[in-house]
Amino acid sequence: MWCMAGDPATHIGTIKQIISDGHIPRMLFYPIAHIYTTELLQILSIDLISLHKLIPLFFGLLYIPFMYLFAKSILPGKGYVILATVASCTLVHGWYLNLTPNHLSNLLFPMLLFILVKVFTTRKIQWEILILIMVFLYPPFHPVPTFALMITLIALHLPKRAFALINKGTSQTNNEGIGRFNATLLMILLVWGISWISSFYVWDSTIRNIHTLMVEGGPSHLQKLTEQIAYAEGYGYSVIEQIFKVMWGSFVYTILTLICLPILWKETRTNKETNNLFPLYGPLLILGLFSVMLYFLNVGFGPLRILVYIVVICTIFTGFILYRIIEKIRENNKASFHKFALVLLITLIVSVSISGMLKLYPSPYILSISWQTTQTEVEGMNWLFHNKDLNIKISGISIAQHRFADLLLTPEEKREQKIPRRLPEELRVPFHFGYDNHSSLSASYEKDVYLGLTQRDESIYIDVFPEIAELRWYPSDFEKLEHDRGVDKLYSNGGFDVWYVCTLG
Repeated sequence: MWCMAGDPATHIGTIKQIISDGHIPRMLFYPIAHIYTTELLQILSIDLISLHKLIPLFFGLLYIPFMYLFAKSILPGKGYVILATVASCTLVHGWYLNLTPNHLSNLLFPMLLFILVKVFTTRKIQWEILILIMVFLYPPFHPVPTFALMITLIALHLPKRAFALINKGTSQTNNEGIGRFNATLLMILLVWGISWISSFYVWDSTIRNIHTLMVEGGPSHLQKLTEQIAYAEGYGYSVIEQIFKVMWGSFVYTILTLICLPILWKETRTNKETNNLFPLYGPLLILGLFSVMLYFLNVGFGPLRILVYIVVICTIFTGFILYRIIEKIRENNKASFHKFALVLLITLIVSVSISGMLKLYPSPYILSISWQTTQTEVEGMNWLFHNKDLNIKISGISIAQHRFADLLLTPEEKREQKIPRRLPEELRVPFHFGYDNHSSLSASYEKDVYLGLTQRDESIYIDVFPEIAELRWYPSDFEKLEHDRGVDKLYSNGGFDVWYVCTLG
């Protein structure tokens, strides 16, 4: 299974609940992906565990033809379209594996932009019907891409307005191509989107968080980021190095997009073939400013979630500038220059592709723990949930017990178990199991507790973070646990152990 310590476990549990109850849970504010998955389960008669890995793959494969259609609708020639499509195959986003509504709706975003371009350029009724369907579909799919679509509709006309103000007397009209303002479409999306999301708890909590932050102050995403940077640098890790490892492709596409700006600015009046490209800088600018603004707030999603929409648009400009570079190379008569430039372009694309592949799967390279969940972990947590004393809490190093509860328990069982969404400080496992201060782990707890340990826990500070093993856990600490008289091993299946920590009291 994949990432049962994260959102996919909760979504799989929700799908199981829909199948069992026959209706959508009342608090689910993005049900489209769950409905779609449930329908596929009924039609294909395939097990849910297999399907939760196939659906992200299916949407990821669809992303490429959607990018091709978007590029074809807006770029001036076949060469531009081919290179933009190639640029979309480099796995630059790095999140194609998770069954989450946000990720799936992001992979459909190029299709939505393609339909939007067709609405502006053809004004045919079939495209207008399709965009209305997507406008009504997106808010229940996920609110974050809905915000991105709103920003796109608001900002598309801004670059041509700016161009007209700076270059007074130009013959360019603001209603030409996609650089127009569609108030009707925006109002429909705005009214429907707010009406939908405000019907759920997430709207109230978000508004309260923003109000509290503005009136009383409080933690923001920027504060959390600075604390994480200071924490990492305090242990000797290079934050800049990790940023480049994870975001190299995004940086390359953004730089190429900025290089395109003066070229398109110059050609806006003279080359109508590139007329639809220039308005895309409006959404890019506003999305970038919106992402920066999120760092000063504390809403339910981070600023980097906006990056995917920026990269989708930058991919189009990347195809444009790469083909222009190839055209310039062809104009040069030196064969040696041709070879050098060609090798440089291939190296650029290959480097972005390798960077995307290296961050696609969590690994020591990007200082990330594996998201793969073994069958032994699922079986171990299932045993623990159904055999534990309800009055005794669960602790662990890497297990996300509330995610496993969403996956394995019914709503009634979850209410009975009272699994916390965040592990209280008093339940956290002490580093080195407390053996640097006490002879037994039991001395570190005030109440009896169950301790769930996975095979991954022992390897984290061997394979991923060996530099800080002396501050966290050594393999010898796990060996000491075996001889600790204050703990009893209740269960083991080779990949998951359950210990009972009996306090001195």
